[in-house]
Amino acid sequence: MDRYDQNSFYYSITEELWCWKQTSSGKIYKAKSKSELLKIKEKQFVGSGNYEREYNLGEDLISTEEFGKIADVGTKQYISLLLKRGTTPVNNYDKNQGGDGVHKPEARRKKGLHFIECLNKSKIGFDRVINQYNTKVWVFKNVTQDKIKNFKKYWINK
Repeated sequence: MDRYDQNSFYYSITEELWCWKQTSSGKIYKAKSKSELLKIKEKQFVGSGNYEREYNLGEDLISTEEFGKIADVGTKQYISLLLKRGTTPVNNYDKNQGGDGVHKPEARRKKGLHFIECLNKSKIGFDRVINQYNTKVWVFKNVTQDKIKNFKKYWINK
């Protein structure tokens, strides 16, 4: 079993190298010393991400962040979770997500299905598209003030 230090580094006995797994990419970086690995981590990755970047989605498409604001639903992460839960069959959920392995995934999916049902009743479309950063993001289509008003009404009546 690997033991991690305060920098999330671990030593691979078989390779005789210090290693660091970047959680966002899953890539493992290796160096002969902790100081070399720390330089790699600090120079290349710590603070270099643009977490507040804006996406060019094209006309008539709204991001999860924007939808969350205008519909008073929550953060972009929460909305993405709802969409994922509502579009993922319950048998694809990891049975080890807590609870008794059966009811908890179903409850999570139920909330996602309700979210999608509210979108459908409001005639608000949604999809996953590839943005300019070559990543898939959820977007909303055909959003108007009237549709948002209807969505809010359906969302509140759970």
